[in-house]
Amino acid sequence: MLTIIAKGGPVMVPLLGGSVISLAFALERYVAYRRARRDNSLLMARLEEALPDDPAEGAALCASWGGPVAAVLGRGLEAFRGGKDVDKSMDAAQREQIQRLEKNLDIPALTANVAPLLGLLGTVTGLMDTFGVLSGHGAKDPSLLARGIAEALITTVAGLIIAIVSILIHHHLTKVVDGFVEEMENYRERLGELLPEGRGNR
Repeated sequence: MLTIIAKGGPVMVPLLGGSVISLAFALERYVAYRRARRDNSLLMARLEEALPDDPAEGAALCASWGGPVAAVLGRGLEAFRGGKDVDKSMDAAQREQIQRLEKNLDIPALTANVAPLLGLLGTVTGLMDTFGVLSGHGAKDPSLLARGIAEALITTVAGLIIAIVSILIHHHLTKVVDGFVEEMENYRERLGELLPEGRGNR
């Protein structure tokens, strides 16, 4: 494997570096999403017991529960207690949570876009090396051409593989974020059904 990488030439350095960085950020997001997961159905069951008689208890429960869904619901309950617009407060909280969930998701996407271009650059530099050999020595010794041809092929393949993997990673992580957003929307609606009409204060 190291021999193949070495034959890929200098373009393999940014290709491999970008892939390692992309994988590191993807793992960081995966860990963050696992930590953010909560049993929100249990949270809602407890909120149904506390509301609407004790919004303060519900807000405290959300604060201790953790996770993006609880953060949105807790902001809504705080707004309800303060006589503020509950929907606007939860909208703002949801935008904040989405920004946190999408943090660093652009790194795998950027890698997916740049890797094929770097692979193409390696193809061009490999062909330039091949033509340089041809102009200097002709085609008498095919082994002299192998270096440039190998560089062109290896960088092209590496760029495509890295791009495909990065696209799949980005798609998976995006779907996880979409799942969190759907949860926030669903539980926001259920919280609205628990609060009295008019969203007054306590």
